[in-house]
Amino acid sequence: MNFTTIEKLQMRISASYGAVIQYGNHVFVTDCHWKGGFTAEIYEFVETPEETGLGSLECRLHLIQTADERFPDSGHAIAWCITQE
Repeated sequence: MNFTTIEKLQMRISASYGAVIQYGNHVFVTDCHWKGGFTAEIYEFVETPEETGLGSLECRLHLIQTADERFPDSGHAIAWCITQE
């Protein structure tokens, strides 16, 4: 199983168009796609700051869902993430 962190996701996205947003026990990620539009991904925490003593930026995440479609902007991408809950 591959894990990542909020910190690693923030380094992966573009500074101008990307966003990494913690939403409860999940993290939503959007960024512009090289073919146009925006992507959306949902990650889930597999450990918590209380368990590890680490900040939420350093806790491990697991990818649980990726949108099959591209969105017209980052707001629509995040809205899709929220509706998957």
